[in-house]
Amino acid sequence: MGLKAKRHLGVVRFSALGDVVLLHSVLSQTVTDGDRITLFTRPRWAERLPAHPGIEVHGLDVDRGPYRRFFALMWFWWGWMRSADLTAWYDAHSHVRTRSSRWIAALLQIPCGHATKPRAARRALLAGRTKLVPNAYDLHKVALEKLGWPSVRPLEAPAPRENLILVSPYASRESKRWPLDEASRLGRQLQNEGYEVVFLGGPNERIPEGFASAFGCSAHEEDALWRRARAAVVCDSAAQHLAYRYQVPAVALWAGTHPAGGFAAPGPVEHLASEPRLDCQPCSILGSDGCRRGDWACRAELSADAVRLGLKRLGV
Repeated sequence: MGLKAKRHLGVVRFSALGDVVLLHSVLSQTVTDGDRITLFTRPRWAERLPAHPGIEVHGLDVDRGPYRRFFALMWFWWGWMRSADLTAWYDAHSHVRTRSSRWIAALLQIPCGHATKPRAARRALLAGRTKLVPNAYDLHKVALEKLGWPSVRPLEAPAPRENLILVSPYASRESKRWPLDEASRLGRQLQNEGYEVVFLGGPNERIPEGFASAFGCSAHEEDALWRRARAAVVCDSAAQHLAYRYQVPAVALWAGTHPAGGFAAPGPVEHLASEPRLDCQPCSILGSDGCRRGDWACRAELSADAVRLGLKRLGV
């Protein structure tokens, strides 16, 4: 039998991969020697999170498996929490499926915290106000600190870095994507300068001609690429948060969404968006599949040349 953890924090987040990677980065900064964190998320995300000796990740299928039923999920929380020797529980999602875990934690008298969603600030931003929405990283840090789990250590950058630049112009919604012609133009310029360029994306993305790609690669293969990378070019997607998690200097491109929306990763990620912010930007906090103006003006400043200058500011 292994040694009992000094402290044991249970965490749940069923959401998009980027949100879960963001949370994993914050959790990685709270773990001290002897601590243990158990994170529950969707199975397909559990497989893709970077390994951490203090964080155990479990996939819980709430979409198609037995836990999609409300009472089955509550019964799971009841059984697991009773045997887990928890010192605290954190609902990092605040969704109906995760709020059920807070009820069980309260019943078992386990100290419990939850994520605060700045809905009013997001609505104000979409209405054209200039005040920034509180950053999601900071909101998690504040909630965890209240639970007694403050951020105590920085993320470590893998070393040594190689001459590899990852380019991921893809995202789940069209308004967050970077046009492939500009991404290809940047890629050719970097190749001419002697860099190795690899495009990252999902298995159904289009591969630009003349470039290496890692579309739909295994979690192990993607982990190896991030650990080798000298820099990255990403959009408002999971790749942005992976760059921060691996501490890879990156230029993050914002079109229909905007860093002011609260999901901008901290340094070494640099953010490139229209300056000043367009009246219609962001058109959505989480992205959309069209442009109300019809001209994608938010992409006008995201040229290959502008991105190359951004990489130079990062020392690449």
